[in-house]
Amino acid sequence: MTVFVIRKITFVLMNIHKVCVIGAGISGLTTAKTFIEEGYDVTVFEKQSGLGGVWEKSRTYPKLTTQNTRDTYCFSDYPMPESYSEFPTAKEMREYLESYASYFGVINQIHLKTEVTQVYKEVREEGKWIVRIKFEDNQASLKEEEHIFDFVIICNGTFNVPRVPSITGKEEFIASGGTILHSSQFTNTSLIQGKRVVVVGFGKSAADIANLAAETAKECSLVFRRVMWKIPKRFFNKIIYKDLLMTRFSEIWIPYRKRRGVEKLLHKFAKPLVWAFWRTNETIVRSQFKLDRVGMVPEVKMDKALTCNGNLAPDGFYEYINSGKIQAIKSSITRFLPNGVELANGKKINTDVVIFGTGFTQNISFLQEKYRDLLMNENGDFRLYRTILNPDVPNLAFIGYNSSFFCPLTSEVAAWWLLEYIKGNLLLPSPSQIHQEIDTEFTWIKRNLPKDLPIGTCVLSFSYHHLEDLIEDMGLDLHRKGTKQIQGIMESINPLAYQKIRQKLKNRNPQQTNYVGIPKR
Repeated sequence: MTVFVIRKITFVLMNIHKVCVIGAGISGLTTAKTFIEEGYDVTVFEKQSGLGGVWEKSRTYPKLTTQNTRDTYCFSDYPMPESYSEFPTAKEMREYLESYASYFGVINQIHLKTEVTQVYKEVREEGKWIVRIKFEDNQASLKEEEHIFDFVIICNGTFNVPRVPSITGKEEFIASGGTILHSSQFTNTSLIQGKRVVVVGFGKSAADIANLAAETAKECSLVFRRVMWKIPKRFFNKIIYKDLLMTRFSEIWIPYRKRRGVEKLLHKFAKPLVWAFWRTNETIVRSQFKLDRVGMVPEVKMDKALTCNGNLAPDGFYEYINSGKIQAIKSSITRFLPNGVELANGKKINTDVVIFGTGFTQNISFLQEKYRDLLMNENGDFRLYRTILNPDVPNLAFIGYNSSFFCPLTSEVAAWWLLEYIKGNLLLPSPSQIHQEIDTEFTWIKRNLPKDLPIGTCVLSFSYHHLEDLIEDMGLDLHRKGTKQIQGIMESINPLAYQKIRQKLKNRNPQQTNYVGIPKR
């Protein structure tokens, strides 16, 4: 076990008043709220016309819902209304986030339709960040401004830039009347009504859109490279999945680098029991979805697949595949044709619309290149301690890069962690020890988890462990003998229970002086 020499890092954090938050999605809103409460001068820049990030209206496809129930996908001090759907719709999510931003005064600090184009430092500004923005004024003229900040927090999220593979023949396909979209551009069912549709991918957005196409399009084909495990909303059509898979109990069955207590026993002396636990879950899902009948049994074992690619099966998805309403084809598109696509297996499909549900990539191209090189390795992995900061880039942090199944809570606790760090109350290892920890973590992930797992931005398999690490960093020992856990081991995640952590932090820290923010245009 690595033993860290602990020290306080305060020398770069003195005189921090003006804070820039990039992005007004879930992570940006809770970060801004946390710092506003403590009296910091916070400015939020959001390039879209509305707040909400992935839930912003221009980015959501029809019938999009959360993968979480409303009681597990909220902030610790702002529960969702009981009138909301069990799995909130995109519209309800927007209303919830807008209400949250209004209630806590964040809305007054947000500059919408404002794109951050550069974040850099100059010697003349003595280490402060210069943030260059682009926006349209009231006369629709393009304007640019520069603002100076003491600290920059990047909250543009892990669902930032649509990922669309580069495939030859696009121009000919479009010229013949074909349409190519990313899932984030599919905003109206009229785009597929009565048409032949090919959906690419097997994640949440691809399955959701294929389901919708099976109901409204003339034909629907789902093209994917590999089958992945999808979780039923209810096991045995009765037990909601959160009560089985969103508990501390379920997490102890997944191998973790820093094991404690029963985890050590399970993964060292009771490996057959761990094996049986996951094979039992696989058997249940195979039976419930009739995966063997439709030829959709994943090759990767379930315990190796519950990463940030994990998702719920939309209602009726496998039934549509079994009936042929969704033609499931394990292959990939090699080129576009004038009236369709050609696959790697040689099959040609006539189609009118191709929708890529192929996910997103991160983009921090606005950040000065020398700092990007420090934050990311040659593979594009983010070198962030606790998924929040890198000691080589002072006064810069990331919130929301700890992607989990309950992102509002993990982003919120990360914001508390960052606040404690900036106020000088957080004990951290030395920079060299932090880099050693990051390297060790990367090596372990590459050896033990799926190869396509985004390293440095995903904690889904270890969400509880991640929360506990952040909370213990803030000086609250959850594993001390006699300490009462925040939640019971069999309880599904309850964000409201974590508000007691925030209250303890507030009680020990006096508020800072209030500062006036940048006037909104």
